[in-house]
Amino acid sequence: MADATDPRTNGGFTLAEMLAALGILLVGVVALLGALSSSVGQRRTTDARLAAARVCEGALQRVQYEAVRRRGDGESDLDLEIVKLEDQTVPGFEGMTWSATAVVDELRPDLWMVRLEVRWLEEGENASEVFLRILPRSLPLGPRVERFRAMIEQTSAR
Repeated sequence: MADATDPRTNGGFTLAEMLAALGILLVGVVALLGALSSSVGQRRTTDARLAAARVCEGALQRVQYEAVRRRGDGESDLDLEIVKLEDQTVPGFEGMTWSATAVVDELRPDLWMVRLEVRWLEEGENASEVFLRILPRSLPLGPRVERFRAMIEQTSAR
């Protein structure tokens, strides 16, 4: 029968068992840290894409109200052009810019196809998202009202 005071028979862990348990724990912690770092990168990508979608709506309004103008050689309010907007900064998202260009479809001359491109840096590399939107080919309400008022003033001055 074994003696209870014999150190070889006391219950406990050996050094090899402790090292194996620490190794398993270390592998688990490293895997957890790797998953956390990749989720942080994915979160940044998701935030950037959501910001790009929000920028698209604001940029479209800016194009419609600030970039549409009557051509210099235009004879009517339908002779319009869109000023190309390039590298416009996005407030609240450092390094993000957007550009807008417009194309007139020959089949639908009353509409513009506006191409909005949003660009940003993602983990040191350029990333971008392209949005296509349709705008009516007309002057914004403000310039139309101003032209109407000017016509009324000219008529009343006679």
